[in-house]
Amino acid sequence: MQRRSIMAMVSAMLAGLGWRRAAAQMGPGMGPGMMGGGSMMAHGNMMGPMMTGMQLFERHAEITRATDYLPNGIIDTTVSDNPRVATLIQAHVIEMYRRLDENRPFAYPASPSVGVMFAHPSAYQRSYRLLPTGIEVTETSDDPAMVKVIYAHARELDGFTKNGMPAMMRGMMRGIMGGTARPG
Repeated sequence: MQRRSIMAMVSAMLAGLGWRRAAAQMGPGMGPGMMGGGSMMAHGNMMGPMMTGMQLFERHAEITRATDYLPNGIIDTTVSDNPRVATLIQAHVIEMYRRLDENRPFAYPASPSVGVMFAHPSAYQRSYRLLPTGIEVTETSDDPAMVKVIYAHARELDGFTKNGMPAMMRGMMRGIMGGTARPG
């Protein structure tokens, strides 16, 4: 998505339209009903993974996160008492890790740390354990700069869970304006 498109979507969301309506106003290939072949919503590109993320933003009040900060990374537990939301949480993490393993990055403007993580997937180790109500994720690195990125990502996710769409919008603006520093 080009910067102008992102800005238009951000403006529409800030105007109170919500992400689905804002995406629909962006034209063909952007609305939730446009999931065909080459559209922005297709599974293999940026909007496919973002759809699950957006559903999680809409249900952020039903999600609980606990983050344990380790000297070399984090252990995050993300859960929901709603079985549908728990399944969305699991699906989102599994899809992101699959994309990392397959070197299929995408621009995720709501999270400046995601771009860094996709640019340096071998700089950190990641694993997950499915829970009945969600997922436990462990991410670690021997590189102090990557540990900072892992911490930043955990804080972003904590904010998304606590504040929902407003936190996403702030993340998008940070991403547009410069983002998270890359590990050295």
